[in-house]
Amino acid sequence: MHYFGTYTDSALAPHDLFAGHSEGYRRAMLIGPDQGSVHTGVTIAQLDPGGLLQPHVHSFEEGFYILEGEAVVVIKDQTVRLGPGDYGVCKVGEPHAIRAVGGSRLRWLQMNAPQPKGPAGPRDTFFLPDRPVPSEAPRLADAHPQGVLLAHFDSSQIPPVGERTTAVKGLEGVFLKWIIDEHFGAVHHRMVFIEYQPGVGIALHDHTFEEGYFIVSGEVEATADGKVYRVKAGDVFWTGVGCVHAFKNVSDTPVLWLETFAPQPPRENVFRFVAEWETRARELEG
Repeated sequence: MHYFGTYTDSALAPHDLFAGHSEGYRRAMLIGPDQGSVHTGVTIAQLDPGGLLQPHVHSFEEGFYILEGEAVVVIKDQTVRLGPGDYGVCKVGEPHAIRAVGGSRLRWLQMNAPQPKGPAGPRDTFFLPDRPVPSEAPRLADAHPQGVLLAHFDSSQIPPVGERTTAVKGLEGVFLKWIIDEHFGAVHHRMVFIEYQPGVGIALHDHTFEEGYFIVSGEVEATADGKVYRVKAGDVFWTGVGCVHAFKNVSDTPVLWLETFAPQPPRENVFRFVAEWETRARELEG
């Protein structure tokens, strides 16, 4: 099972759950039950200039990557100013809040795992009264917050092709930066920043976990369950457990995307490549 769609600003809408607990907050669901997912909740979230999400906690894990704008974020007892390329994780039960600052809108990619239950399920988000959210805070590079999961990565930090390493031999034109994973401190999901150079691809394979992809720039050819798509900036793609899929950059420029995993991958046999197992089958069966 898989899903392909395109994000548009018209999809942004108020979230009933935050009615009375937010100002200028809207979101667009990219991956969730309506797309076939059972493990993943991915959204584009936005606060208007000066907007606010009041302090709250979830019974699920929340990862985020700031796409544009500036924010003052409170996680537990730490307050820091974040901007584009900053990312972090609010672990299960950690109080957090966010305020848009700097006079422009704030937009971020948000990943929730386990998947939020939605309006039909029992409550999994709870609001904390009488906790003010500051409008000023030191930037991440200066704040050195303790006991929270925050960091920074953007495309300017991608090394040249000749200087990069890759987790898969033969894919020297692929760059992967694990920004959120178990080593960072997440428990329920991963998020990775990926670049494919022109002509680079990965062969048909599948996984024991769901993957979500939000294209930041460029175009890539995606194959899933035998269907081929041209996926470009602003598009979203999702592959369910067992979906056989592949990617190849058939354009003349690099392609960048943010990719999510839920649940976290197993320690072994993360990729099941179709061609590899066909070769092994011939060896075994004669």
